[in-house]
Amino acid sequence: MGYKFARRACICSDKLVIALEPEAASLFCKHLAIQKDSDNSTYGVFKSGEKYMVVDAGGGTIDVTVHELKDDGSVKELHKASGGDWGGTKVDALFTSLLADVVGKDVMETFSSVHKYDFLLMLRDFEVKKRTICPELNDKVTFTVPISLSTIFSEKNPGCSITDAASNSKYKSGLIWKSDKLRIEANLTKSLFDRSCKQIVDHLKELFMHPAVKEVSSILLVGGFAESPMLQTAIREAFKSKRVIIPQEAGLAVLKGAVICGHAPETISGRISRYTYGVKTLKEFDSTIHPKVKKIVLNGIEYCDEIFSIHVRVGQIVEVGEPQVKQTYIVTEPDQTSIEFKIYNSNNREPTYTTDEGCTYLGRLTIEMLDTSKGKDRGAIVQMTFSGTEIAVTAVDKDNPEKVVLTKVDFLG
Repeated sequence: MGYKFARRACICSDKLVIALEPEAASLFCKHLAIQKDSDNSTYGVFKSGEKYMVVDAGGGTIDVTVHELKDDGSVKELHKASGGDWGGTKVDALFTSLLADVVGKDVMETFSSVHKYDFLLMLRDFEVKKRTICPELNDKVTFTVPISLSTIFSEKNPGCSITDAASNSKYKSGLIWKSDKLRIEANLTKSLFDRSCKQIVDHLKELFMHPAVKEVSSILLVGGFAESPMLQTAIREAFKSKRVIIPQEAGLAVLKGAVICGHAPETISGRISRYTYGVKTLKEFDSTIHPKVKKIVLNGIEYCDEIFSIHVRVGQIVEVGEPQVKQTYIVTEPDQTSIEFKIYNSNNREPTYTTDEGCTYLGRLTIEMLDTSKGKDRGAIVQMTFSGTEIAVTAVDKDNPEKVVLTKVDFLG
């Protein structure tokens, strides 16, 4: 997807590197201030061999992965990225929902559609306040609400002021609304964060039960929502035995790390495959296991079409730049002058056919084999190499190693 947008923006694909957000944050924190150990030796935020969890708490989604800092300074992924839509915008949505409960959904819909600029200003003001709301808060919080919202309410509810609406709402004991000022009790304000914080904490607890995550000693919290004291406290309270690291300007950690990633992409040494990857191929037809609808006949021999030949499985650790399992494929016809390989991925670990649910076509490559003198005793060796955020798929003529065909597909797709 990133490459498609880059082409639309007239950015050459060979000048573009896609940085994965948790990796970018991890690389950024490698360059934070040096710390001292008990024996007075110095080290960065993470010591060699240390395993840590990266929690990228953005506005929309929360992305979590687990990394290990290797002896050579490179970063290796130990657990594939996971998460959900529990980011800061969910808190925003609860705030606007609270307003809608007071003024009515129709008023809020008119306000957000007709007065878009005012609506965005209100959310921006709320975003600033979010970073000051903490568990220790006891005082009312004052929010600025555009006067246009009160105007719309009055137009739709003649004779009723927005102050009256607030005092008659289900929140009457928790808020006061006069003109463009809304004052909300501390407990009601803090409750806006409860759902997102709980979902994030519950997800992290589930991850810590995984064997690859049990030895994790630190949690690196980055992203815009990471600047919320409510989320920071929720994670620190839930994981008291872990070191929680929140860099200054946590919202910029991914951006700054992406710059580092662009200059030194080789710093990432290993990733967890998010999908199963393979190519479409044929197998001799077996009526006991293959559906009749997939049977084709070539030179009198029955084959099963659309077999998913697996090269890399979902959840498998792949070393960046290292070729994965090689598979050899032979021609099916003696006068065949080329072999075409269609590349697929799948959400499933063991897909059987490329038409199975969860399978996606990624691309193709074709290798010419014009010398037909060996008949069906010809073929190509196919391998996949994960590099950066792309997969290089290579086909080599098994009888002529100098004949190589290569294509690249998106590792994120």
